[in-house]
Amino acid sequence: MMIIGNDFNSKAKLVLQLILEFSEAEIDKRVSVADISEAFSSDKTEIKNIIEYLDSRDCIKIETFGGPYLYGDVTITKKGIVKAQK
Repeated sequence: MMIIGNDFNSKAKLVLQLILEFSEAEIDKRVSVADISEAFSSDKTEIKNIIEYLDSRDCIKIETFGGPYLYGDVTITKKGIVKAQK
């Protein structure tokens, strides 16, 4: 079980807001995890953990696997759009 602290939650929200921005709030528009990581300035492990967390919370959907971050592309969900805009 992973313990989620305030720091992790705030980073996850920032990543979710980046995904919202890159997707232009379109649920079917794929966003590159590499682009997210570059904009967020974080290491591969942290981005991977945040992507997995957001996917497990149904805020995003992992669309493709592969690449330097394990995941290639993600899409935002309706729930993710709502959470990002709070």
